[in-house]
Amino acid sequence: MSLMENFDHTYNELIMEIDVLETRIKDLVTERRFLLKSMDANAPKGMGAVDYSRDRVQSNFVPFPLERIIERMNKIDETIEQLREQLKAKRETLRQLDSLLSQMDGLEYKVAFMRDKLNMKLHEIAEKLGYSHDHIRRISSRMKKMPHRCHIQHKISSVN
Repeated sequence: MSLMENFDHTYNELIMEIDVLETRIKDLVTERRFLLKSMDANAPKGMGAVDYSRDRVQSNFVPFPLERIIERMNKIDETIEQLREQLKAKRETLRQLDSLLSQMDGLEYKVAFMRDKLNMKLHEIAEKLGYSHDHIRRISSRMKKMPHRCHIQHKISSVN
């Protein structure tokens, strides 16, 4: 496996891990909202008169005990905090990899970076780097696609 293929594999795995963490956090936030709504089911209802003409059980709904809701919400809060810390670390790693990629030497790296990370057209890359469009197209066709997702904040000047 070449250095660039290994880099692509590592980069793709990192992006996948970030996506999984983001999805898990969203799921836990949704569950927490559900639990907050469930707390309302435990709240005392209006203090009106009792109507004995109706059946006492009107649905199959049994609210969660308040202690279990609070216990689960605390666990969710703790898990969300841990996942956010992991997500922050993964995003920092991704930022560092993006920075390294932008500083790599070699025409192939520059073409791949400008094409996949900066979303430049091949004719724009050829013009920027001073090569013919056909030459850049040949190089581009040899280079494996990099991940679509981009977290780069700096300008193309670091590629020159």
